[in-house]
Amino acid sequence: MNATLNAHMQALARALGRMRTQPLATCLSIAVIAIAILLPLGLYVLFDNVINAASHLNTEPNVNVYLKLATSDQEAKDVEKKLRAHSNSAQVTFVSREAALADMRKRANLSDLLADIDTNPLPHAFSIKPLSFEMSILEAMRKEVLSIPKVETVTMDFEWAKQLTRFARFVEHLVILLGGLLGAAVLFVVGNTIRLQMLTQKDEIVVARLIGAPRRFVLRPFLYFGALQGALAGLLAVAATLGIGLWVGGEVNAFVASYGGNFFTQGPSFEQSLSVITVAGIMGWLGALISVSMYWRQIETSR
Repeated sequence: MNATLNAHMQALARALGRMRTQPLATCLSIAVIAIAILLPLGLYVLFDNVINAASHLNTEPNVNVYLKLATSDQEAKDVEKKLRAHSNSAQVTFVSREAALADMRKRANLSDLLADIDTNPLPHAFSIKPLSFEMSILEAMRKEVLSIPKVETVTMDFEWAKQLTRFARFVEHLVILLGGLLGAAVLFVVGNTIRLQMLTQKDEIVVARLIGAPRRFVLRPFLYFGALQGALAGLLAVAATLGIGLWVGGEVNAFVASYGGNFFTQGPSFEQSLSVITVAGIMGWLGALISVSMYWRQIETSR
């Protein structure tokens, strides 16, 4: 057990030594891999924030009914009776034109605009919570409500939020696909780096084999070299994502706050960051394994 651990520690030390002897080439390879990881990770974090924002929006199916401006209070009560009698109405809330205007006057960005208005420009309105959420039933309900006398407009205020969530989910799947493609690029970059390392140290490998060094002893440092490259690239990608997120998040938060909103962007969590670093290290190890498997036989036959 101690011998195996010592062998792995020696291989790790040799891999770190090779990184120190070629700092520029190592940093360039890590930067290229980090960029490949940063693209899907950044897009994933971006649309994860979009989904999070959409989840806080009012996505409960509500049907809003607006009456004609000249509708009297009695006519509004007649419409309310018909809306409550509808087979798909679970709850009906009446919003009088006076209450709507009073609510708008309370808003700081609208109070000055409405200060000089003598007549109320708002109609009576109803908010209906339906029993069934199926779009076909809701569309039929819209048509039936529109046919009621004194009804001017019927809107469904949850549709755009649902579409936003569906779009974000689609993009999330697209990001996963992009991550898979760029993961293949990581394998290629690491594999090419390891190939160059093996060709550069070909004579050293041949000598080691001639004096009886086992294959795993010769190849283990290359595997650690690839895993270290991948893990460091993942760490750099996570750090860059957090930095970009803090900068962009500050700008977004300031923009939302100017409209009286409150939204805070979130970067990758600790678990997500650890997963990215681990997967990047594994991808680097796999790239190195593929490369050494391909070029080991070539070196062996050329002895």
